[in-house]
Amino acid sequence: MSEHDYWQVESSVYGGVGYAPATLEEYVVIAKALDDEAAGFAAIATAWESAALQLQSHRHSAPMCVTLQSGDPSAVVPGHVTAPYAALGNRCYDHATACQRLSDDLRGAADLLIRAHSLYSQAEMTARRMFTELLQAGTQAKPGYAAVGVAAVAAGGFLAGWTIDGKPNSAWMSTFTYPFQEGVLSGAGGIIGGVPIGKSIAHTDEVNKAAGKIANFSGPAKDVVQGNHLDVREVQANADVVRASGSVAESMENLRRLAEERLGKIELNSGLEYGTIAIQRYERSDGTNSWLVTIPGTDGQPDSPFGWAQNVELMSADQERRRKADSARMVAEAMRQAGIGKDEPVALIGHSQGGIVAATLASDWAEEYTIEHVVTAGSPVANHPIPQRTWVTSVEIDDELVAALDGAANPVTDNWLTVQGHVSPAPAATPSTVHSDGSCTPGATPITGLTPYDAAPVAGSTNGRELSHWIKYHQAAYQNATDLGSPAVQRHEAHFQEVINGELKETRYYQGRMTQSATIAPSERTTEFSTFGG
Repeated sequence: MSEHDYWQVESSVYGGVGYAPATLEEYVVIAKALDDEAAGFAAIATAWESAALQLQSHRHSAPMCVTLQSGDPSAVVPGHVTAPYAALGNRCYDHATACQRLSDDLRGAADLLIRAHSLYSQAEMTARRMFTELLQAGTQAKPGYAAVGVAAVAAGGFLAGWTIDGKPNSAWMSTFTYPFQEGVLSGAGGIIGGVPIGKSIAHTDEVNKAAGKIANFSGPAKDVVQGNHLDVREVQANADVVRASGSVAESMENLRRLAEERLGKIELNSGLEYGTIAIQRYERSDGTNSWLVTIPGTDGQPDSPFGWAQNVELMSADQERRRKADSARMVAEAMRQAGIGKDEPVALIGHSQGGIVAATLASDWAEEYTIEHVVTAGSPVANHPIPQRTWVTSVEIDDELVAALDGAANPVTDNWLTVQGHVSPAPAATPSTVHSDGSCTPGATPITGLTPYDAAPVAGSTNGRELSHWIKYHQAAYQNATDLGSPAVQRHEAHFQEVINGELKETRYYQGRMTQSATIAPSERTTEFSTFGG
């Protein structure tokens, strides 16, 4: 861990398990046995501490002890031997410490087993769903009270964060409100979407229904301001931005590089701008092709298809409205230009809006392309009708807000894996010690006492609370889930690698621009979508 990595992420895994209930039950029995043994050693540790306290009390109160009668417990009286109370007490404390350490190790092993194998995921998701439904019903019944309550919690988080950071920091508002985000958002969606209270027990797409209604107005308004003509053209890069990938982690790093390069946050001098995606062709040993499409998130530029309004359309419950979203049709057109065949396997990876685009393509372009695996980072995609044949790996941070905008938890199925990360401060480093002889004992790293299984550092994080929606937090969450040795993560990782298995033959970049009308010469124009709605 770098000295500048101030935050860490601990992950839990949901779904994607793929083994029988009997196997899960065996793991549950082992986890419970470890936890029971941990409780037993904790009790023994308490007993040793109690024995040490009793010895200390007895040392000062034994009525027949000659040394105690002398008034000096350390005095030596000829012909009398005093029990070594201090040594016995220290030995008891040593045993107590050892037993407590063993208890902590056993309980930690049980926790890792539970997290790695998703042992209680079904119960946790059921409890989460019930809590969300209660909040949703309350929000629909008393929207004013819900708004005031969430605002009060957010304000409290803002003030608490101000105290912690020593300066105003709005990121703390999301940190404090995250337990309520899905429920309140789904309640608001139910109000806007016209979903009756209680009907949501069987459905979770209230936000998507609301998004569809909003898009009926925001779409045409966007067309007036931004235009509805979409130009998609291939552009050349002057640097190696998106490199060869053989894993989800490497693909996430490429996603980060492309996302930050197009916004000028890293200096590769590639010449790539906003509204740019990458499409890579891998050639397999049998000569066939597989494809990987890398899709960054919202850039908010005036003429970009990845603007703010497009998020609403992508979130719509209506398929036709989703297909009309500029960012989705831009990526679909780029895939056509790249020459992706209908029967050639495709993997998609996207962050934020890019992940919603990936889920939309998997849902609504299933007849045009063979999309076998979708990886999303910080994307609200729980209600997208992704076919069961498409594997989904979703990485989310519990307090990032954006991933909660769908108002629901992701499905828990064999082919849909969710890595849920929780952010916490990384332990501070221990300073080095300089001895009198001039030698130096190096200080401990910031993760002293931790293993990679406990939490993963967030590379390049700052000492103040940050928005956990940044890709680097999702990278840390996936790294921790990988370090856990989760069979579900390993299974999905293997499937993703199988999809893109082969030698990278080409990486092509495509840029999209929105205009009121055609702005390039017909001979140079790559595509035109002026007949589509917003």
